[in-house]
Amino acid sequence: MEMHQIRYFLAVARSLNFTRAAEQCHVAQPSLTRAIQKLEDELGGLLLHLERQNTHLTELGRLMLPHLERTYVAAQAAKELARGVSKGDMAHLRLGILETVSAAVLAGLLESLNTCLNGFDLTLVRLPHRDLVARALEGDFDLVFLSDAVELPERMRSWSLFREGSRLVAPQSHPLTCKTSIALDDLVGAEMIDQISCVDHERFKFVCACKDVAVRFRHHVQGTDELQRLVRSGFGLGVLPASVPLIEGLAMIPFEETIPARSVAVAVVAGRPFQTATEACLRLARSRDWDDAVRLAPL
Repeated sequence: MEMHQIRYFLAVARSLNFTRAAEQCHVAQPSLTRAIQKLEDELGGLLLHLERQNTHLTELGRLMLPHLERTYVAAQAAKELARGVSKGDMAHLRLGILETVSAAVLAGLLESLNTCLNGFDLTLVRLPHRDLVARALEGDFDLVFLSDAVELPERMRSWSLFREGSRLVAPQSHPLTCKTSIALDDLVGAEMIDQISCVDHERFKFVCACKDVAVRFRHHVQGTDELQRLVRSGFGLGVLPASVPLIEGLAMIPFEETIPARSVAVAVVAGRPFQTATEACLRLARSRDWDDAVRLAPL
């Protein structure tokens, strides 16, 4: 079926008058009638029935009307989108973010993009590192923001944006919150919450093992929100990057020892052409003063 056939049928279905429908579609009535007849042939039955001057939808016509309306609206939306992209009026950007990278830190960057790009259209997805890299390679993201602890394949290129350390997360009523900083030895025997498949957390656990600091990872979660809620409920202590906003009732305490700071980077799949929004985001990200963004992330 062709889109003009659907358009002619919808015009008749609205007006229930072939003459008026032909005028609305700026086409001769015989051409409109033939187009609808071809559509009926493709669908295998009559869509409209004419009794003298009384035009009405058949049962098949009533059943097909909502489906054909959705088809036509979707086609029109696709045409508008294509027209906007070709004119530079649309700026689509698909961002993938590592689940431990704070969206609050990226807020200023996204606000700048929204201000400088016409028709800015953003898709933002948070994922564990394996899913993030896999979907970037599959073409689901234009840019990804992740930790330097994530091992990237040769096909991806990255630029470091800022560095940040890890912090101990505890309930505000916990005795350790009285300290201005935490020694790893303070955690000997402590129950801690493990973050599954988190490369930054694996780095922290490696440091503890190297320094013979025995901590117990009894509970296991996937994301930072779940980790914080278990900490607040007294399941154990946690470790998070410094820029992750805390939920109410928690406190962050820095470590005395040098826990390796991570670099947060932006990465692309090499060789893929940049769209307008991709190029603008990458340029702004690499020139931005991230120290202020990290420092001002809400706690």
